[in-house]
Amino acid sequence: MRLREDLENAASELLQTRRPLLTHLNADTSWVLTLPHPSPSGRFLFNILIDPWFQNSQVDYFSWFSKQWHVIPSSVQTITELNECLGTLEAIIRSRHGSPSTHENVKVNSNIDLVVISHEFTDHCNRKTLREIASTTPVYATKAAARLISSWRYFHHVYSIATFSNVKDDWKHASEVGIPSWLSIARITSNKDAMSFHSAILITFDIMSNTEDSSTEGLVYTPHGINADDLKTLAVASPRINVLALLHGLHDIRISRRQLNLGAHNALRAQRISGSRYWLSTHDEVKGAGGLVNYFMRRKIWTIEDVLKEEKRRNEKLGIGSPLADIRDINFANLESGESLLLR
Repeated sequence: MRLREDLENAASELLQTRRPLLTHLNADTSWVLTLPHPSPSGRFLFNILIDPWFQNSQVDYFSWFSKQWHVIPSSVQTITELNECLGTLEAIIRSRHGSPSTHENVKVNSNIDLVVISHEFTDHCNRKTLREIASTTPVYATKAAARLISSWRYFHHVYSIATFSNVKDDWKHASEVGIPSWLSIARITSNKDAMSFHSAILITFDIMSNTEDSSTEGLVYTPHGINADDLKTLAVASPRINVLALLHGLHDIRISRRQLNLGAHNALRAQRISGSRYWLSTHDEVKGAGGLVNYFMRRKIWTIEDVLKEEKRRNEKLGIGSPLADIRDINFANLESGESLLLR
């Protein structure tokens, strides 16, 4: 299994560097963010599962309206498989660290510590996949998704993600329930988008709190894209947030005149404005689809090479103060299903 091999290969670097590990679980937009505990007393790793949907079709409202399915198989087909892979990674880290694998404080029922859901639609909030997760696992979801998940009466703890505020310390206290003090989750929204469809999840963490390099880092996850200018608020956050990674797709997707996924040009601008160290594509799988929505859907597929060429072509028209005026190399990754990347 590719996922297991990638995680096992990443174990040594993860132990040596104590840096976050990001794993793409399918070709679409399901991820695991693995964070080393700043001060481990039980498990060494903290795993955040994002928008899991592994198999079967997903339907929004009615199958005649919108139905999709994975064309590329997910790297795991069940939560049980994912748990086993994450358990293997934990065991390798523990073994190489010289700690016994049967530590009394280690949870054995689940290696998934937290679930984050970005949207209420079934390709993000998939009931079948989510109900395979231990019911005691905390779930942080956007307001509509939290309401939907709570209606299932399955998870014990479902929390609505608070809107990000860059006022001093506000963002650090946005999600104090159910998660460690060194971790926070918030949602960046736009006043121009009443339904908050084009929004972002901000996951911030301070995993180097016991070192001289201590600083708060953040991951911006925006599967449909967020208006790049809305990320300017990060630059004035207090305390400061160093944006480590931006997860934003390349494909420009529309249904009639409605923009669904904002695409590569917005992503590139968002990367420049946020100053993210890495840009990873997400939600770009060309899935099998049927229904009325698919009939009206139009997709423009961009590659990173194409969008950089286009940026250079447009550069002459940009003003001196434009965040795109300086053409720089970027750390871009298009992880396939089952691939991992250590975020240094």
